[in-house]
Amino acid sequence: MISFELSDEQKEIRDWVHSFAEKEIRPVAHQYDESEEFPWPVVKKAAEVGLYGTEFLQQTYGDGTGIMPALVAEELTWGCAGIALAIQGTGLPVAAIFSQGTPDQISTWIPACFGTPDKPALGAFAVTEPDAGSDVSSMKTRAVRKNGQWVINGQKVFITNGGIADVHVVVAAVEPELGTRGQASFVIPPGTKGLRMG
Repeated sequence: MISFELSDEQKEIRDWVHSFAEKEIRPVAHQYDESEEFPWPVVKKAAEVGLYGTEFLQQTYGDGTGIMPALVAEELTWGCAGIALAIQGTGLPVAAIFSQGTPDQISTWIPACFGTPDKPALGAFAVTEPDAGSDVSSMKTRAVRKNGQWVINGQKVFITNGGIADVHVVVAAVEPELGTRGQASFVIPPGTKGLRMG
């Protein structure tokens, strides 16, 4: 017989995240909605208490049930949907790196997306374009191999964490004639020549 009851560990994590949302997110949610500033102090606090980083990611995604990410999202969103997205937005580029990256890329760039508890970082997953929206089949960003390096040209908009991220994963067409099968994701390190954020 299948049980749909949460385990004690799942309940403990759910309650811990709810407590964080109640104490750290809800009291300042209105302030960040009004100011339209990024909630860095809340993200930093999440990192300090272990709610933002690679260890928490492994704990929630590694429990085998698939329910933990939803429980965490539900509790953070109870606090404030915008701040929840600020905390969880880095999960988008992390998922792309984890699913498509080499072991070296995974061990380098996933921690770089989160930073450290003392200095949290952000990741961004850049797909949406001005003329295509999120219709990846109409993507105009191109990646071309030149002199042993990839050169990417294009523009992305409405990217979660895009204007302030430390690491960007950018989707570009490598072989446009293949449609979506001709696309690839590229990790764009901070300070890359030609990268403009705004």
